[in-house]
Amino acid sequence: MRRIIDPIRKLIPFILFSALSAILMFKWPGFLFFAWIGACVSIGIYAADRYKGRAKQTGRRIAIILMAPVFLVFLGIMQRENLQLEETVFYLAYFITGGIFTRVLIHYAIAKVGGPLVFGRGFCGWACWTAALLEWLPIRENKPIPEKYQYMRYPVLIISLAVPFIMIQAGYDYISQHVYDTPGQVISHHKYHQLLFFLVGNALYYAAALPLAFIFRKKRAFCKIACPVSLVMKIPARYSLIKKTPTGERCTECGACNRNCPMDVDVMGYVRSGRRVESTECILCNACVHVCPANALR
Repeated sequence: MRRIIDPIRKLIPFILFSALSAILMFKWPGFLFFAWIGACVSIGIYAADRYKGRAKQTGRRIAIILMAPVFLVFLGIMQRENLQLEETVFYLAYFITGGIFTRVLIHYAIAKVGGPLVFGRGFCGWACWTAALLEWLPIRENKPIPEKYQYMRYPVLIISLAVPFIMIQAGYDYISQHVYDTPGQVISHHKYHQLLFFLVGNALYYAAALPLAFIFRKKRAFCKIACPVSLVMKIPARYSLIKKTPTGERCTECGACNRNCPMDVDVMGYVRSGRRVESTECILCNACVHVCPANALR
């Protein structure tokens, strides 16, 4: 029976995201990419079974790098849809003033606001296009980030929100710069500024993320120090349904989970006290599960 159930369980991401694609395709056929995202997650889960211990993370790294072209090439360059936080402020302003819920807002509603209520910051662990590159950097260390540096995310978030807000207040014509699809009609074709914002925004993220990873000897140093989106997701992630959970097996207190956690979560502390991992820094990467010699959590 297990041989039948286990493969089906691994296909759940593909099945769920395919269903989401089927629903959203009525608004735009390009939403079929959600099915590809689900397929990548399932591929990553299958691939992980080919490895042991810490090496199981290779499956997730395969999944996240397979997804990156969807966001960077298909949506970013071909569709000129900028999914960065800064550009989303413009889309949100148009929704408030014009009542149009655009494709980018659908992405944010699913991946960054509503989704974290179910799978926490799983987007960060499995789909972030910035982290897709960071995950493959030749850095073996995973040094913890001092707490004093983690507060730098807050001024970055303020700047990310303030820049587009100031532009709007200064009279920037953000409405005519966007394409809004109504049934059978496209209102505008002025999307060049989205492409520019997309290229500049992502270039700045990578320009910060790569040096930080090597300076702090941690692949995801950027996530802990400078990523503004992580702060947006932390609020709904606190109430997520899916969290890492103790299995009931006795923790040996070897500390392997803490040493391998890319987000510096005190996993061992949660397991020893018999609690689910409530930290909003958890990205559901399963590194703690893969390295635990006692199978103390799942």
